[in-house]
Amino acid sequence: MRKFAIFALAFVGLSTIPTGAEAQFSRTGTPSAVFTAAGPAGLKIEGKTSDLDVTEANDSVKVSVKLGALDTGMSLRNKHMREKYLETGKFPTADLLVPRSALQIPQDGGKLSASTTAQITIHGQTKPVTIRYEARRTGTTYDVQATTNVNMNDFGITVPSYLGVTVRPEVDISVRFSMLDS
Repeated sequence: MRKFAIFALAFVGLSTIPTGAEAQFSRTGTPSAVFTAAGPAGLKIEGKTSDLDVTEANDSVKVSVKLGALDTGMSLRNKHMREKYLETGKFPTADLLVPRSALQIPQDGGKLSASTTAQITIHGQTKPVTIRYEARRTGTTYDVQATTNVNMNDFGITVPSYLGVTVRPEVDISVRFSMLDS
């Protein structure tokens, strides 16, 4: 059974993130990306990874998850997910791109919750996605938690099925990471 992770980035708040050469963000600490897929009779499958990068380019912030690093806790399911459904040899990452001008930051010591729209690329297809997020700022560090939901069918991914058990095509995604404003 395969699912995929996508990550969500966002900063919310009271002031717009500076653009251009004024500031650069870099990831710090240990991030996490988690997908949750559900199926019949309470079936719940989680895939997790900490192999996630956050970078800046062309006035956008990009969050990239290495899909081959996702771990569901079962080696056979990981193999099927990577080879049959996500085709990580052809599509090694899932990427979220957020225009920097759309991002805002909380005041120092503050926490904000909001949502924004970004572009997500999975399985070679790019679609808009709404991200719900919470950002906390302490000095120059931003702790971000974000969630979204995607449908595998929208990205040309076959819905996983094994021994007659098929998961729903909707997948919940959550991401947590910290950014340093340098």
